[in-house]
Amino acid sequence: MPVNLARCQGFTLPEVMIAMGIGSMLMLSAAQIYPLMRQRSQSLGRHYQLEQLLRQTTFAIGKDIRRAGFCNGTCEGKSVIIGNAAGEATSSCILVIYDLNRNGTWDKPGTADSEYFGYRLRQGGIEIQRGAGDCSSGGWEKLLDPAEVSVTRFVVTEVAASGSGRLYSLQLEASWSKNPFIHRQVTEMIAGHVL
Repeated sequence: MPVNLARCQGFTLPEVMIAMGIGSMLMLSAAQIYPLMRQRSQSLGRHYQLEQLLRQTTFAIGKDIRRAGFCNGTCEGKSVIIGNAAGEATSSCILVIYDLNRNGTWDKPGTADSEYFGYRLRQGGIEIQRGAGDCSSGGWEKLLDPAEVSVTRFVVTEVAASGSGRLYSLQLEASWSKNPFIHRQVTEMIAGHVL
C-alpha cells in the first residue's frame, strides 16, 4: 500500500514545545492557587462551625428564658435574675427559674430538684449550673470547651416589659482559641413570661 505524504502530517517540534510550555504554566499556576483555595475553604468551614456552635448555645439558653416564670400553681419572686460573677462584665450572668417538675412551687437552690438554672460568663467561657443561687457561687460547669472556644462577650439584657411578657436580648461573641482571627457574634431576641 502506498503512503500518501499529504495525509501524514503531525505537530512540529516547535509546536509541541510551545504546547508543553503553556501546559506547564497552567499546571504551575493551578499548583499555586490550590493551597490558597484550600486554606480559604477551611477558614470558611471554621467560621460556619463556630457560628453553628454559638447558635446552638443561644438556642439552649433562650429555651430556658422562654420557660422562665412558668408555675403550675402559686410561685412568688422574680423568675429571671440578671447579674454578673465577681470580676466579670455587667449583665454576664442570668438565673432562670421555672416549675420544671410541675409541683406548683419553684424548688429552691440546694435541693436535689432545684428549678434555678444559671448561665454565666467566667474566664472566657460560658458556664451552666442547675441549682445556682447566685452568680458568684461555685460548682458551675463549662458549657463550651475552653480549649476550643474563647467567649469574649456574653450579655443578657431586658429590652422591654409589657403586661403579657418581657423581651430579652442575648448577645454572644466568641472566637476559636487556636485562631482568634476566626470570631463570630450572635444576637437573639427572646420573649419570656412576666413574674
